[in-house]
Amino acid sequence: MKIRTKLILIMIILGLASSVAIGFVDYKSNQQATLNEAREKGKLLYNYIQASRKFFVAQQRPLIVDLINDKERFYPEIMSSFAIQRMETDIFNNNTEGYEYKLATLNPIWSGNKANPDEEKIINSFKQNPDLEKKDGRILKEGNAYYYIAKPVTVYSKKCLRCHGDPALAPKDQQEIYGTTNGYHWKLDDTVGISIIYVSIAKAVANSKNNLLFLMAIGLGSLLVTIGCIWLFLDRSIILPIIRFSAIAEDIGVGKNLDQPITVKSKDEIGALANSINRLQSSVKILLNRSIK
Repeated sequence: MKIRTKLILIMIILGLASSVAIGFVDYKSNQQATLNEAREKGKLLYNYIQASRKFFVAQQRPLIVDLINDKERFYPEIMSSFAIQRMETDIFNNNTEGYEYKLATLNPIWSGNKANPDEEKIINSFKQNPDLEKKDGRILKEGNAYYYIAKPVTVYSKKCLRCHGDPALAPKDQQEIYGTTNGYHWKLDDTVGISIIYVSIAKAVANSKNNLLFLMAIGLGSLLVTIGCIWLFLDRSIILPIIRFSAIAEDIGVGKNLDQPITVKSKDEIGALANSINRLQSSVKILLNRSIK
């Protein structure tokens, strides 16, 4: 393999390795920045939703219960914090692209809150680890990438069991609206579901991949231009002079063209080699002249 080919091959390997390394680091950096941004957005929205629910439970629902003053009456739109959250977030989800909030439960009273397989795994992880307060991370949902934040929904009060304990003891209105099959037989301190928010990162992930491809293309283009320039430089400044010197050295070896010194203006290694050949040429010429005499 020729020197030029070896050098170009080494440059290609190093250039490609550098481009891949730079692209990988940039991709990972963008991915982490995407997750950090999604985490902050998720926290903000999650905290707002929970603040709204806490205000309803502490301030509004007691007043509503006192005003209605009938244990058999049940209006989910104004009496159930879960129903209110669901209705509010449905409006939010429809009007705000890239976000979704869900109260996912294993045994929901309303079928729309039924946990999917991934949500079931998260719920079970909370059930198995009672001290675990939060889970978050990346997840695929219907083929799209999301960042999620999930916290356990626990039966923290006996008041919860009035609607979700024995179905026979639930308000008559609730039995008529939701039936008596699902969403009951909960137990105190049991983890029955999760409060989970999804933040879409699909566009950011796609942009990161596009940026990676763009960066790789720029790197490859720069590498090709660099290799082209080096190829021309090697040809003109190193390879062609070496080929010329090689031919002259062969002539010197057989005593030909001893009166044609090499003229090189460069003062680098090629110039030094040319001067050495010129001295060799002069030495051979002197030796030949002495042998003739």
